[in-house]
Amino acid sequence: MKLRTACLLILLAGSLSACDTGDPDATGEDELRTLYLALNSVQPLPATYHYEGWAFVIEDNTTVGRSTGKFNVDTESNLVDLGGAIIGGNLFTTDFDLSTALRFTITIEPPGDTDDTPSETRILGGTIQDHHAALTASDEHGLDYRLSQAAGTYILSTPTDGPNTNELSGLWFINLTGGPPGRGLRVQFPVPGWKYQGWVLIDGIPVTTGIITGLSDSDDSSLYHGPLPGYNYPGEDFISNAPPGLTFPGTIAGAHVLVTLEPSPDPDPERSPLVILRGTVPGEPQSDTTYNLENNLAAFPTGSVRIRTSQ
Repeated sequence: MKLRTACLLILLAGSLSACDTGDPDATGEDELRTLYLALNSVQPLPATYHYEGWAFVIEDNTTVGRSTGKFNVDTESNLVDLGGAIIGGNLFTTDFDLSTALRFTITIEPPGDTDDTPSETRILGGTIQDHHAALTASDEHGLDYRLSQAAGTYILSTPTDGPNTNELSGLWFINLTGGPPGRGLRVQFPVPGWKYQGWVLIDGIPVTTGIITGLSDSDDSSLYHGPLPGYNYPGEDFISNAPPGLTFPGTIAGAHVLVTLEPSPDPDPERSPLVILRGTVPGEPQSDTTYNLENNLAAFPTGSVRIRTSQ
């Protein structure tokens, strides 16, 4: 009898062992559901817009984008929830397994957003390796991976008030090198979820040249122009309707020139901190002379995400 009982115990133990498949999804012990997010130089979003993180994970042999949480950034660069409370430890806990995550993206989402689909307005992204990803705007999963190739030129000229008149009062994104006027902006166009906008900082006051609707087309506004047609390129003559604190016409010598990337739709009429091209008008500039803009990608926000492998 003792021998028979021992044999039954051995058979039962073997049966229980066979039921243990070792599948982590069966036990849940190996599932990872918490991530740490660190961001640098990311600005607060106004007007109830918010950021949202997205992990692209494998589920049923398909890559699926799953939200890791909505958030914003306060004036002290803390990550906060949509109620304004600081997110403790920059930690986000999900209701799904992060162990198969392939990449991570941060988007800008509009007010009242409730869907489970990332917007086209991606700002940072990165590929996850060993549960970690560096996040950049130029990553193929971020804003646009071709940003590092952006370049541009501009000239000073005022076609809208006639020739040889106030020529140092207008700026146009044009290249005159080697022949007739050509396009001065060499940027990826369009960038889904974003739009380009030109700015001139005159005496420190940002004055827009307009939203850039095409690299070889006029932009969407002529707020300060004269009575004549302008170039068929983005730009502006600062001849009339000067904003408070400025007088038009006047020289823009020494002014800063910027081309920014603005979210589309744009929650804020003020200029975005995402300056892709920048330059400074010489102190003694010449009209109809081509000046270069510099790529400013190195100043864009960055970040990192790490999936926690222990609690």
